[in-house]
Amino acid sequence: MTPWLVETIGLTRVFGDGAPIKALDNVSIQIASGELVAVMGPSGSGKSTLLNQIGALDQPTSGEVLVAGHSLRTLKDVDSFRAHTVGFIFQLHNLLPTLTARENVEVPMMGHQPAGARRERADELLELVGLADRKNHLPNQLSGGERQRVAVARALANNPPLVLADEPTGSLDTQAGRSLMDLLKELNREHGTTFIVVTHDPAVARQTQRVLVMEDGRILREDKVGSPLEEDLRLWRHSELGECILAGDANIQDKLTLSRSQLDALRGVLSQASRSG
Repeated sequence: MTPWLVETIGLTRVFGDGAPIKALDNVSIQIASGELVAVMGPSGSGKSTLLNQIGALDQPTSGEVLVAGHSLRTLKDVDSFRAHTVGFIFQLHNLLPTLTARENVEVPMMGHQPAGARRERADELLELVGLADRKNHLPNQLSGGERQRVAVARALANNPPLVLADEPTGSLDTQAGRSLMDLLKELNREHGTTFIVVTHDPAVARQTQRVLVMEDGRILREDKVGSPLEEDLRLWRHSELGECILAGDANIQDKLTLSRSQLDALRGVLSQASRSG
């Protein structure tokens, strides 16, 4: 049996006919059960397209997606797959405005569980995300962070092994975004839920275990997330200043007012960050 919960093999997605755009270009990745992975890259790099392929929201032009060892090309019941195998969290929570928090969490369970079980599960999940006392509130009565927590609870409604989060902190302030990531990390740690988080925010990516960096529809590199110091050094290493130091820019010593020994030591640290990242 495959050790990977998610695997893509040569995944390619082309949009358009006259002037085709290759949103994904031969992408092959492997994600184990229980991982918390970030996908980063500039706008248009293919992050959301990759997530849509894994979630069976779109079909590839070529290549294959396997979830728990099963090819999505052979799915006979896509709705059942989305209901039981994968949960979704979007940048905009997409809650139904006329339903309470509890009723929104119940929606994915409609047709799968009786009313009493749905309500009990919804209450359990809202307590898990810290909103037990807000279950009867409508979305417009909740803060942005609270609405995203309801969205997390909804994504977990049918206990899927995989949750796909597309810019889940994008509409939140710093504090609410940090709180949401703390919640995802806790769910990952305590319940073993696998999360793939698309983000443009390095601070969010640094809270995961592994980062896939995309550019022009390809995986540019993979970074294993280290300690806060290691991550700071890695970010600096990829900055313009870091590149100049590593390249031995003749003028950089004067610009930084460093001694030769200090500059050599800094170059050594950044070089080590480069090798580890």
